[in-house]
Amino acid sequence: MVDVAHIIPPSPDDPPPRRSRVRPWHAVVALAVVAAVGGGLWAWKPWQSVELPKSACWGVLSANDLKPLAGPDGEATEPTPSRKIATPASGSRDYRCLVSWPDATILLDVDVRPARNRIDADRKSDAGSGSVTPLDFGADTTGWITASKIVPGNAAVRLYVPCDYDAPSDDSDQPPPKFIGVLVSGDVVHGASLGKAHQAYADIALKIGRAAATAYECRNPVTLAGTAPRVGS
Repeated sequence: MVDVAHIIPPSPDDPPPRRSRVRPWHAVVALAVVAAVGGGLWAWKPWQSVELPKSACWGVLSANDLKPLAGPDGEATEPTPSRKIATPASGSRDYRCLVSWPDATILLDVDVRPARNRIDADRKSDAGSGSVTPLDFGADTTGWITASKIVPGNAAVRLYVPCDYDAPSDDSDQPPPKFIGVLVSGDVVHGASLGKAHQAYADIALKIGRAAATAYECRNPVTLAGTAPRVGS
């Protein structure tokens, strides 16, 4: 049987045969879209999340204060939260705030205590374990950041706020306190920016120092800087 379709030429009135709708540039665009979506998901990483306390360290800090210290994935908790900063008048010599990261590292460690004549001793001790760089937190304050020689990336910020307050009665044989000492430190958290973390230490020290001066009811006027000093990376 003869295949007529291969013998009869096409009529000029017949529509032209349809070509494939897939063109090379279509394929390029499709690949670009796939790459963009994949790259966006990798940058965003929706399978990762960070959970931070809404309030920490006696209610002085917020999640935004803690964010520079966190890694890309994990939940931070404050194991023993406290409502207010304890003072010598309430029978406490010092008070500490800890915020923990899931792998047992310490996201944030804040210590507040009376400081009599220990500033020079603390500076000498810190200089023995790392480099000491002065930080200006305001008039009559003393502050610095110590970069550890032992654990690369670890750092601590100290701030001493001048404060005239009543010492406990059992400290009558001691010289009167002259400062409130604030120490802010933490462990290196994987994925966190060291430069941002160290700056956060200074920002947190200023916030805690201001709150401590109010809690201690300093009789002298306390003048602290409006913003924390810039910390070199």
